[in-house]
Amino acid sequence: MDKINIVYIDDRHDEILSRYLGEEYTNSDFEVEHEDILFDPNEGYESLIQNPSVMHANIIIIDSRLFENSTASSKFTGEEFKLILKKYYPFIEVIVITQNDADTKVGTISKYNPNSGVSGSEYYANELPSCINVAIKNIVTFRELASRLESNESWEPILKEKIIASLQGLNTYDELTKTDIDNLISAFQEIQVKLDG
Repeated sequence: MDKINIVYIDDRHDEILSRYLGEEYTNSDFEVEHEDILFDPNEGYESLIQNPSVMHANIIIIDSRLFENSTASSKFTGEEFKLILKKYYPFIEVIVITQNDADTKVGTISKYNPNSGVSGSEYYANELPSCINVAIKNIVTFRELASRLESNESWEPILKEKIIASLQGLNTYDELTKTDIDNLISAFQEIQVKLDG
């Protein structure tokens, strides 16, 4: 059975949400693994981008106000972090949880409000599965397309490697262009010729 890794990131965990993800959410088609990351705003967003759990996540659930803490070195919202994350890991799906009203235009859902009249478990059972299922559908599509790309010989190998690495949460080659890599290969070939000659 294929795996889906869900990572919940917050500076003050919503224990109800964490428990829902770890104990109650299931998917009949996938083995779901869940991990919480307690974020220290003083470390900045770079610490998250370089965190191995974030790099290997399929779905990230992140608090909208994560970076708005007065001690944070960078001030932006979880929605804006979603854009930053997409630059590094375009195939990770991000769900933003907000203390404000949900905004479908930017893909946020509201955190549980104890005054809502339902339990936290019921609330997340009603709100989260549809968001997670859409994210999983996108992940399955990416995996299928990557599989087809891998077997297609007409694509440049370096481009294929870069896309596959990105799907696997690896940021390999991100700063190198094809020309940079071709120049490196040429330089190594010239060195090899001189060593052999």
